Amino acid sequence: MAVRSTVNLGHRHRLGWHVLVGAVAIPLAVAIAADVTVALGQRLLALGTLTVIVAWYALVAPRAMEDGDERWGAVYFAALAVAFPLLLAIAPLGGALMFALCPQLFVMVARWRIRLPLLLILYAELAWAMLARAGVSRYTLAMVGVTVLVPMTVTILVGAYLTSVREQSRKRAALIEELTATRAALERAGHDAGVHAERERLAGEIHDTLAQGFTSVLMLTQAARTNLLRDPTAADGQLDILEKTARENLAEARSLIAALAPVDLTGRSLADALNRLAARHTRDTGTHVEVSIVGERPGAPTGTDIALLRTAQEALANVGKHADAKTVRIELRHENGLMALTVTDDGQGFDPTAVRGGYGLLGLRTRVTSLGGTCTVRSTPGQGTTVRVELPLVPAEQAARSLQPVLDLSSTPDH
Repeated sequence: MAVRSTVNLGHRHRLGWHVLVGAVAIPLAVAIAADVTVALGQRLLALGTLTVIVAWYALVAPRAMEDGDERWGAVYFAALAVAFPLLLAIAPLGGALMFALCPQLFVMVARWRIRLPLLLILYAELAWAMLARAGVSRYTLAMVGVTVLVPMTVTILVGAYLTSVREQSRKRAALIEELTATRAALERAGHDAGVHAERERLAGEIHDTLAQGFTSVLMLTQAARTNLLRDPTAADGQLDILEKTARENLAEARSLIAALAPVDLTGRSLADALNRLAARHTRDTGTHVEVSIVGERPGAPTGTDIALLRTAQEALANVGKHADAKTVRIELRHENGLMALTVTDDGQGFDPTAVRGGYGLLGLRTRVTSLGGTCTVRSTPGQGTTVRVELPLVPAEQAARSLQPVLDLSSTPDH
């Protein structure tokens, strides 16, 4: 199996490797050519061998370094193991090539089980060349120890150190790559979550505004159809109300598209918005709605105002669809750092434990909980319903960020 390195020192420092080989090979060629103690034919043969070694480097070494595949390194040094002793046999000065070959070995070959035998072969060839030329004696053995064994030991130690540095760099590069991939995944997840949250927010806004407005339009249309033949005057009045409701719904849609606050809150206080909501509900359904404001704080955050207005809208929508109530009371109270909204009707009531699904109450509770508040629904069949929401007064920015409803697009009733 091929071994590759993710820390490509060969490619990163390509020019440096070429300079190193040139810095060793050129002076060596000049020294061989200038050595008059060696016959001209031998010098030419040595120069030819050196040229082949350099050409072999130019042909194979860059690929072995850049690919990070140690098979190319093994092939490169296997050929050098044949050419190098030939050069040493002709010109002992060729041993200077070790200054260029050893660093290459540690870059091209990653595993010690391949690297160490190749290194031992090169130094053994150097020692053989010295002993073959000078003969075996204590002096030559000492020279071999000084010029071969000591450099080889230093080379192994330095190579081990550089290998550890290279391995740390490889792990660091892998860690950086993993962190980069993780950050990209988190960015994608954050983007997806943002898209999902925005869809939920828009769905919640549509439910709280447009869907309820269309419900009013439907109810008014049914009433006008009933009176169209029996009482045209009453039907005409209902059609006027229907037109106003449709216009208000259109204004809500434009406000939603423009990403503004609800129309009822644009340039108005929450108390004014509740009074307008109550008047509209009375006009559309005939159910009397009374609004009571106790200690309202004008500076309440917009996010809190929106949540309380949505609570009133949802409660009145449920009253219109399910309660069959005669009167509804809305109370907004500011006390002890809380904004509390209570909506009470005298309708037919219901059993809260028997209700499942529906966006209304679930979305209402989710919205209130996201703002750190509480939502309580008390109802008994035949005795009306009370919805109470309490919200802390939090900074407007935090409240606005927290208005992210969770969808449940069930078709079951909201009550």
